[in-house]
Amino acid sequence: KQWYQRRVAITAGDKKTEQERILLHGKINKTVSCKTGDDFDLILKNDNDRLANWILNAQPLQHEVRKFSKKTNKISEGKRQIRTGILRPKVKVDSKSSTFNATRFEFTATGRAVFDRFAFGQCDAWPKNMEMQCQKVREWIHARSKANMTEETLAQLQSTPDANFTRGLGTFGNNMESFIPTCLTKKYFNWFQGTVHPDRETPMYPGEPANKEKRAYCCCTNMKTGRVFEDDPEKNCISTPTCITLGWTCVRAYDPVVGGEIYEEGKKEH
Repeated sequence: KQWYQRRVAITAGDKKTEQERILLHGKINKTVSCKTGDDFDLILKNDNDRLANWILNAQPLQHEVRKFSKKTNKISEGKRQIRTGILRPKVKVDSKSSTFNATRFEFTATGRAVFDRFAFGQCDAWPKNMEMQCQKVREWIHARSKANMTEETLAQLQSTPDANFTRGLGTFGNNMESFIPTCLTKKYFNWFQGTVHPDRETPMYPGEPANKEKRAYCCCTNMKTGRVFEDDPEKNCISTPTCITLGWTCVRAYDPVVGGEIYEEGKKEH
């Protein structure tokens, strides 16, 4: 089983024309099933105007990375600081229009493959059939994240609920590891999630550059599904710095029935 990445590229000459060409190709992991009815997920990650990479069932459809340096907004001793050693996928969308200018996104499936869900935007999503499976959701998102765990770290996790974590995808990942949801048990999500993926409405630096690591939301969440409580982010999500200042606890999202079940299970274990 093979995968291919094709681009409509601009060719040089008196008249600029476009033609399709293969940029990358490789083998699909043996763990990826292509049988009729089996689940699969395909993620398109746009890092910037001309950089887009794909992930199929936690397999990055990439080969190489590029390393570069860039200026930052931090000033020290009157000089703008340079951030070095930045890694990004080595894939440039060399076409007539950048991803920033795109106005339409189309996708098709061939054979017996069927798309039954489309999640769009700066967010983390997981399959709908994972209700009351918080730990599996953690593992699913982690496998597609930018985590780059060592064998030593994975060994240390063997005595924790995260024993099934994989290394992660590093540079080719979809999200930072810090945005993985937290769980109360293997089944239930914490009703308060303190670090939820930001969107385009979130300031790059909430207040000042030192707050860059706080560029996120905190949200009240449904303990069974992990979704924003009552599917209402306007009422149940605020920026992390504001959340810390106000001391949000999301008591309204606590489900006493679920809490009672967790309590009874805890008594049986002890």
